Formats: sequence, C-alpha cells, structure tokens
Amino acid sequence: MKIWVDIVNAPHAHFFKGIIRELEKRGHEVLVTTREFDGLTGILDMLGIDYYVVGKHGGSTLEGKLIASVERQYKLAKLVIEEKPDLALYKNSPEAPRVAFGLGIPTIGFADNDTAIAVNKLMLPFTRRLIYPKAIDAYELIRCGADVNSLKPINGIPELAHVYGFIPSKKPLRELGLSSYSYIVMRTEPIKANYFNGDAEKSVLENIIPLLPDIPIVLFPRTESQKKRFEHFENVIIPEHVTDSLSLLYYAKLMIGAGGTMNREALALGTPTISTYPGRLLSITRWLISLGIKFHSTDPIEVSEKAWELMRKNGAFRKHIRGIIASMENPIDAFLREIEIYEEYGTFPAPEISTEELVDKG
Repeated sequence: MKIWVDIVNAPHAHFFKGIIRELEKRGHEVLVTTREFDGLTGILDMLGIDYYVVGKHGGSTLEGKLIASVERQYKLAKLVIEEKPDLALYKNSPEAPRVAFGLGIPTIGFADNDTAIAVNKLMLPFTRRLIYPKAIDAYELIRCGADVNSLKPINGIPELAHVYGFIPSKKPLRELGLSSYSYIVMRTEPIKANYFNGDAEKSVLENIIPLLPDIPIVLFPRTESQKKRFEHFENVIIPEHVTDSLSLLYYAKLMIGAGGTMNREALALGTPTISTYPGRLLSITRWLISLGIKFHSTDPIEVSEKAWELMRKNGAFRKHIRGIIASMENPIDAFLREIEIYEEYGTFPAPEISTEELVDKG
C-alpha cells in the first residue's frame, strides 16, 4: 500500500519515525507531508525522512491560523490527488483528515490532547480509526465529534513511540560543554498553540531558574521572544541549531517543562520530570501524576524544592519511573496492528469501548 503520513509539529516527527521505518521494512510506500513550523524540516532532515513541505503554521491569531489552514488544505489536496495514497496517518492534524475524507481515503489518527478542542473538532469527525491514551475520557472525544466506532484506547503515552530505536549519544553534550547527569533540561510554554491560556509574555521558568543557580540548564524556547527573555541567565544554555534533544534528556539529571511533549519524552527515557504548565492539565498529565512518576507545580519555591529532592534521590526515582513505563503499550504497535488489519480486511474492527461504558462516563 501507499501510506500518507502528515507531520505538522516537531514532536510528530519523532512520533512517526518508527512507524515510517517499520512500514518501509514491510514493503509499503510512504508519502510524508509536513509544513514550515518550529524547526520541523530540520528535525526531519536529521532523522533522514524524505518529505514534501506543504504550507506553514498560521501563527498565534485566529485569522492567521484559518488562512494558513485553508491554503494548506488546497495544496495538500492537489498533491494527494496526484499521489493517490491508500491510507492516511496523522497526529493532531487539522488538515489531513479533512482532505482524506473529501477524497475518500481511510484514516488512522492519534489524539493525546483533550484540551485542544478546536483541533479535535476539525480532526475527530473525519477519522475512521482513532487511537488515544486510555487516560483520556472517551466521552470527551465523542463530544468533539469522534465516532464511537472509531475509538481504540491504548495503555500508554505517545512519547514511547519517540524512543523507537533510540541509542543515546554524548555528542550533543560535548557540543554544549556538558557532562552526563550534571544539568537540567527546560522547555518553555507553547504560546502559539490554540489551547494555551497562560501568560504569553512571561514564562513561569523565569522565576525558577534563579533558585537553581549552581547547575547548568539547557533551555529550549519556542520563539525568538522567549529566547531573548532567558539570554541574561548565566547558567542557561540555549542550543543554536537543531540538536539531539532525546540524548540531552536521557543524560539530564532532571527535566522541568512548561509544555507537555518533552516532559513525557523524559519520562519515556526514565528521567525525573516536573511539569510547570500554567493552564488546564491534560488528562494524560493527571494520569502520570497519579502514577507517581510526574510532578506538577507552578510555584517556584515548590518546584525548586522538588527539583533538589529529585536530583538527590535520582537513581531511586529513575528506577521507579522505568518500572512503570515498562508496563505501557507503545503506539507504534497499535498503529501497525490497525494497518495490518485494514490491509487484510479493508476495514477496522468493532470498538473496545461499549456504549454503556460511555453513557456511564458521560
């Protein structure tokens, strides 16, 4: 089969890299589309994935997002009509499911953000098979238009796919003048995301860094304005080019993130993590907190105290995290299983969640 994969965000490149490799091993032809956004093409180049650039991100305004999305749908439609794929895969993509639906192409999507209402309403009604972490209440997805017959929950987190075939390298540490387990990684807030409702001007991390003055901090800002706000901190290192962030997370003493993906990547690698996201927490975040492998606070004092505790007891926390993560299901396996079923039968099986269960949840 020819399988179309639409990658619209930097973390999605890591999410789909293993799926793409496995599909190619099994003889499938893979068509990858992407857009200009957040160093995404550089990451795909680093991963050795061939792609078509179709459109760009629309920025932080509703007008910009709408115009960019409409333009991208048009360009995608022209490309996909020419390429004629048999199946479409995507994760939180607003355009691919609508183009695929309009052209009668079956779809498998992945949803992990129950707070991204706008994207979910644009994606879920057009998705034939929807894979999602069981931490999310299925009723929330149905409220955004998901068909109950599309639902396929898994006991896991999406970032387990990111560490497919991962072999840590100390090259990025050498480039930044760091040694193993001697630094913290930080990630700023996703201020351009449609679901973000925190302070777009100041990051919560700005008040945490002064409380951790004696340890190097590798910081990944999302925008130039965010970058400028952290350049004056003496112990902050901001990578100047696309780098192997997974290796940096693997060898980090600790991850402190105001977003979501890098936090969960760190956990998938066994690295202790503190979330400082200032808005409504994702269901998957609350689930990880309940499992005792993730911590959350936006109070600088609480965060710094927890950070020192996690660094003092680093080995014990890593062992606990890895024990929990080892019991989870990898989304790669779920995708490949659904693709195999569709290839054999030309359809998808009945849902594993009953209508009665959904009524009880609702």
